[in-house]
Amino acid sequence: MKTAVTHIPPVIDAHCSTAQLTKPWMRWAVFFFLLGSLFGLLMRYALVGTLPESIDYKNILHAHSHAALLGWGYLLVSGAMVFFYIKEKARLKTYKTLLIITVIANIGMALSFPVQGYGLYSIIFSTLHLLVSYFFAFNLFRDLRKSEPGLDIQFVSWALIWMMISTIGLWAIAPIGSVLGKTHPLYHLSVQWFLHFQLNGWFVYGMLGILTFWLKQEKVFIQKANGKLFLFHLSLVLTFSSTVFTSTGWPVLYYFNLLGVILQAYVYLWILQPAFKFILINSPKNQNWIKRLILLGLISLSTKAFVQLLMIYGPALDVSHHIRNLVVGFIHLVLLGAITFGIGGIASKERILPNNAMAKIGWALLGLGFVISELLLFVEGGLNWTKLGSIPFYLDLIFYASAFFPIGLGMIFVSFWVEKTADLTVFCPILKPKSLIS
Repeated sequence: MKTAVTHIPPVIDAHCSTAQLTKPWMRWAVFFFLLGSLFGLLMRYALVGTLPESIDYKNILHAHSHAALLGWGYLLVSGAMVFFYIKEKARLKTYKTLLIITVIANIGMALSFPVQGYGLYSIIFSTLHLLVSYFFAFNLFRDLRKSEPGLDIQFVSWALIWMMISTIGLWAIAPIGSVLGKTHPLYHLSVQWFLHFQLNGWFVYGMLGILTFWLKQEKVFIQKANGKLFLFHLSLVLTFSSTVFTSTGWPVLYYFNLLGVILQAYVYLWILQPAFKFILINSPKNQNWIKRLILLGLISLSTKAFVQLLMIYGPALDVSHHIRNLVVGFIHLVLLGAITFGIGGIASKERILPNNAMAKIGWALLGLGFVISELLLFVEGGLNWTKLGSIPFYLDLIFYASAFFPIGLGMIFVSFWVEKTADLTVFCPILKPKSLIS
């Protein structure tokens, strides 16, 4: 008897190669999210308990933000782009190398920031992440040329552009800090430049690219842009003026921001309306929990636009940048709400992330923690602004709400090892025992 392995067709081979990279990529993404949530919980505990003298709160804050933004956010968005668009085995090897370097950079930041804050080693690893992100953008730009043109490709391409533009703020921080000092307005604006174009450019455009790609697979097509994409770019640039307005008080910047948030709301309506309609009315009835995740992401993105519309009231715009609860709530609305649940839901639907009972419970706990903490942050921020007092036991409540994050993420992380559909024998049926011919 002669035993031979059947020939692996190119399509199956591509799926096999993708599967071999998908699991470790997303596992690392969730790991850094889990790590970031533990840093965040430690920060919450510092306000209700006592940290050891060896732990510096500000250093933990830096570790938390870098693990969340450059660990979870970056790996989730970039990973979804890679696994939806790149199928060539040779090209996936390049992205595997980029993943390895990115993980090294993130581990370095996770170890160095809690100890030294911004110091030699944390800056080295941050710079390494910055440089590898440029290589990622260059390679993905090249690969996207092979994809069928469409609105999703435009969003993804512009997400990469805004990601690179956001890093101008990072390169400016060091020279401004050394020459003008960290208290100079330009130093603050450099940080805000990075955050604005990272959150509202790289992450939001990336989410909308993945969303329109997924809708296209579901045979839901958004109307042609007809200049709307340009208006979206314009709104992104104009809304940065809100930060400059709070630093300078120049009246013209208020009107720039006013125009920007109106344009943004108009474009969001154009994109999100068919998405809401599909999920609420026309989508299949199976896997309702995943649809609820995507819906929470869309609601978060819509709420972001609504909150920015509220900021057209002058005093509200000024105070929104100075009340910490509102600032944190807004950042979480984008990264934890829109990106985490929007892309996370689609990735779960497409089995890029685990899709099993344990993952379902983990996502439910994560969603519960997000909703409760956002309500607490915005209500407490509103009470602080109006000087109407504070939520009773606010610090304790926000600590307990934050505890849902590491618990839920821990379950999602463990679910990678019980996920059957992510195994190579599912992505690569040709490798099953039945494929052996006697």
